[in-house]
Amino acid sequence: MNTKTAITFLLAVLLAGCATSAPPKGRPDLLDFLVDGQSTRTEILTTLGQPAGRFEADHVITYRLGCEPKNRGYYVVEREARLSGWPTWTQAKFSLVLVFDPSGVLQKHSLVKVNK
Repeated sequence: MNTKTAITFLLAVLLAGCATSAPPKGRPDLLDFLVDGQSTRTEILTTLGQPAGRFEADHVITYRLGCEPKNRGYYVVEREARLSGWPTWTQAKFSLVLVFDPSGVLQKHSLVKVNK
């Protein structure tokens, strides 16, 4: 491989590493399935995936949500961690808080704005 080809290849690799991916497309109906007194923990975990936080022996779970302004749709944001190990909230705009009764049925849920 000649020097010019090697430099071109190296630049392409470096630029690919710097490229940012587009944010996930939000779904306006993502949370429509949540019904207090009916939705189950299992149904929610299946639909939204693993929560960002679990509290009080899984009686309270939380998700970090992003919001796409164009369609006012929500999407689940994966936990981001700094080098210190503490999570950041740079991508999340909301925290979805879900409270369950002892049998795993959703008692109440709340969407709390965490970032402007």
